[in-house]
Amino acid sequence: MPLFKETKKEEKVKAEKRIVRFNASGIEYAVSIERIKEIIYAKEVHPLPGAREGIEGVISLRGAVVPVIDSRKKLKAAAVPPGPPEHILIVEVRRQKIGLIVDRVNEVIAVREDQIQRTESFMDQNAAYVDGIYRVGERLIVLLNLERLWTAAETSELEATLSRTISNGADLSPQNKRKQ
Repeated sequence: MPLFKETKKEEKVKAEKRIVRFNASGIEYAVSIERIKEIIYAKEVHPLPGAREGIEGVISLRGAVVPVIDSRKKLKAAAVPPGPPEHILIVEVRRQKIGLIVDRVNEVIAVREDQIQRTESFMDQNAAYVDGIYRVGERLIVLLNLERLWTAAETSELEATLSRTISNGADLSPQNKRKQ
């Protein structure tokens, strides 16, 4: 009989999803913790001349150059004028590390799959990056799918821009930084 109880416990764990909740322009979002490599405090971002719109620049993270995108702009979340961001989520999308500027990281929690309401029936096809919505008390949190937030073409272009910048010997010295 104990073996049967263990199986039920494993099934319960499988039905939960660990997510990281964060704010961007006053809106609460969440992403699966599986996509997050680390969370760092906001730091200076080096602008990239000629970078596509939405790319704020790059940061140096333990010797690696990581492109940085402002989540507030990418998600078109302009409900609240942005103040200085507190954190950068280092995420991995299609084997590419990307820094995602957020106002604040709130917490890491586990939610049951049945708590997440799917949105396909009432969301625009252009917002396919929304995996669902879940409730915490009276608040609604938008669950994002980072794989769909960027198209394959966007991540390829991001990688190409980054490669060109590094091969051209971009100046990442302190004089060429922009403070976020």
